[in-house]
Amino acid sequence: MLLVVGDVSGKGLPAAMLVSVLVGVIRAEAAHGMDPATLLRSLNDRLMGRSHNGFTTCLAAHITADGQLTVANAGHLPPYLNGEEIGVPGSLPLGILAEQRYETTFLRMSPGDRLTFVSDGVVEAQAQSKSAPGELFGFDRTRELSRQPAARIAEAAHAFGQLDDITVVTVEFSGVSAAPVAGKLCRL
Repeated sequence: MLLVVGDVSGKGLPAAMLVSVLVGVIRAEAAHGMDPATLLRSLNDRLMGRSHNGFTTCLAAHITADGQLTVANAGHLPPYLNGEEIGVPGSLPLGILAEQRYETTFLRMSPGDRLTFVSDGVVEAQAQSKSAPGELFGFDRTRELSRQPAARIAEAAHAFGQLDDITVVTVEFSGVSAAPVAGKLCRL
């Protein structure tokens, strides 16, 4: 599975056109391989000169059937694995610096592990209450909720005081059963 989560700065038609370019590049690159760092390099190359003083953060992750997780980051918030932030190296957002290289982080997932991706709209949700106006939802609350389903995290940020768009994706890795060996009957 290839997951790509990002956030384009700006609103309206210019941001929507940039997203359509990104989706096209993701589809084209996914047909040739699933390496997250290579994908981010291609996205960066495509966005050079197109950002119009904006920026695009992006995080790409590839999960194999046996649980190998490969992650590369272009200025996006790190994902959470079982409620703990994954220490992925930071990098500039896409389209800012030509020839940018992205470091790759490798982890092993086990059956039952939950991987959570969020956009800054979650962390930066601001309280509208009179007792704590402007208080951010923050990293601690986000981490505490990161084991929950995506809808619950988004609802909590929205109820707290959503100002920006919110993206939350959760993946629960179930693992795969052993494949049958050629010529032998195996029970799965």
